[in-house]
Amino acid sequence: MFLSFWRNYTNFRGRANRLEFWGWQFWQIIFILIFLIPTTYSIRDFLSTIDAGKSGLSFGLLVTAATSALPLLILLIGYTIIALLPSLTLFVRRLHDANRSAGWLGLNVTVDLLLLIIYVLTRQLNTDAALIFASTTATIFVLFSIGFVYLLLLPSVIDHNRFFPANTAPSTTTLSL
Repeated sequence: MFLSFWRNYTNFRGRANRLEFWGWQFWQIIFILIFLIPTTYSIRDFLSTIDAGKSGLSFGLLVTAATSALPLLILLIGYTIIALLPSLTLFVRRLHDANRSAGWLGLNVTVDLLLLIIYVLTRQLNTDAALIFASTTATIFVLFSIGFVYLLLLPSVIDHNRFFPANTAPSTTTLSL
């Protein structure tokens, strides 16, 4: 599962079954948490030091931040950038396995970006209007995300589908001892 993900990092053709896709998502969460938890604690400690000192930023505080949180944050961002293309190819292969077009991924990303732009643009409005737009965009985001996860949970189309033939044919032989 892990090695298959990295071997197929540019393969937009073919299929990825649910086990391959969700197995990688499990490892993705583990890797992100390995970087995110220490980074979060480092940033929290840095911010609490600033609050406790009440003297603002000093050179010593900046050195503390640079030696603790910044390297971890750079590793997290670096890992995210490195895993972006392989993750996109895995999403496409999973959608193809469920006999769905990769256009669903494009639609999901487009809607997410549009909602982010709307959210940023509406932050300059008065408080009530900004709250209405923020809650509306959050609701639309959640609904689209649920719909996309549903597509990723669909069972594999075992026979030939409209995108690619099945990677493996169902086994008809039985093992005998």
